[in-house]
Amino acid sequence: MEAVDWALLIGAGSVLALAVTSGYVKNRLWISEPTICLLIGIAVGPVGIGFADIRLGDPGQNLFIEQAARITVAISVMGAALRLPLGYVRCRWRELAVVLLPGMLLMWAVSGAIVWGVFGLPLLVALLIGAVVTPTDPVLADSIVAGTVAEASVPERMRHALTVESGANDGLGLMFVLLPISLLDRPTGEALTHWIGFTVGWELLSAIAIGAAMGWLSGKAADLAFRRPDTEATSITTVGLALTLTALAAVSLVESDGILAVFVAGLVFNQTAGTHAEVRHEHFQESVGRFFDLPIFILFGMILPWREWGDLGWPAAVAVVGILALRRLPAWFLIARWLPSLRTKQEVLFNGWFGPIGIAALFYATMAYERTGESTVWTVATLIIFSSIMVHGITATPLTRLFAHHAAEAATRESRSPEDPA
Repeated sequence: MEAVDWALLIGAGSVLALAVTSGYVKNRLWISEPTICLLIGIAVGPVGIGFADIRLGDPGQNLFIEQAARITVAISVMGAALRLPLGYVRCRWRELAVVLLPGMLLMWAVSGAIVWGVFGLPLLVALLIGAVVTPTDPVLADSIVAGTVAEASVPERMRHALTVESGANDGLGLMFVLLPISLLDRPTGEALTHWIGFTVGWELLSAIAIGAAMGWLSGKAADLAFRRPDTEATSITTVGLALTLTALAAVSLVESDGILAVFVAGLVFNQTAGTHAEVRHEHFQESVGRFFDLPIFILFGMILPWREWGDLGWPAAVAVVGILALRRLPAWFLIARWLPSLRTKQEVLFNGWFGPIGIAALFYATMAYERTGESTVWTVATLIIFSSIMVHGITATPLTRLFAHHAAEAATRESRSPEDPA
């Protein structure tokens, strides 16, 4: 019981401290809340005070880490879906398709190629690591799309584009992860048949269908309830959390993609419930989101494989720099002409940089290790995740302010007439 009490003190106490100082942390400090929680986890982990020594290898601990990450990602993608304005996906589906198809394929290919070239791993293992770190994390993206600084500095169209991408590609990331896993586990022909028939044909399509049905039914019921004068605003918190966990569990029980189903359910729920849900969604994001999102970063800080990272040697630094710099930026410049939400090179550069790797990658890394037994996948993936949390968490506020400054200067130059030489 004492260990449980200590865990509650560290986890809940950290969330409490960040909740009462959230405005200061988000708008004043050059460090994000997830990064702070990661540092807390390191401090109480094996390299700190040694409160707990959690390592992959024990089946019970593996399952706990995987499921904690899965639930956190599900709640985060629901928050992303509820944050979007009504009809957003219907109006922007072409842009979203470009981001999710060629965009994700390019990120996967570049990440896998860097891992393969730097570490000399078997191609399928390198592609598996590349698939694990492909999705954009919705929890870390929140520091760029939410808060006073973000709302004042980043155009709404850019924030919405990053929000919908981070929600959708976390679910679609499963397809990319399962392809190399299947190829490692089966003969090539059998693996491709299984991936096309089961992963794409069943897991993907059934997740969309079941998620849409659950979102529509929940949205209709919520719409009727919200029309009643005695319905409180906090009801959206209950409905959103219940829909998240119900969709996640139901779809997983039929061996489908639970994360994607949750995101689709959130989109359809938001659309079906109408302006009632749109007005009240911030209750879900601020209360449920923070309480469930932040503790997982403390846990991640406690389980970092420091010794294994050291064994990687100098190629580890090359891989981290290469993936953070090249995984996303070149791809976004290639597809920028089909992304109407990004109108200038500065906007492409900003959006191309802020594609953080986080808890979705942790979930897929744990899954990949469980299914393949490849410890290198866990070691390399966690190093990249850790680096992204630190680098993107530290650069979010200053680069957002710098982006706003350059945007304001550009607007001023454009507004000047030829007769005004000043």
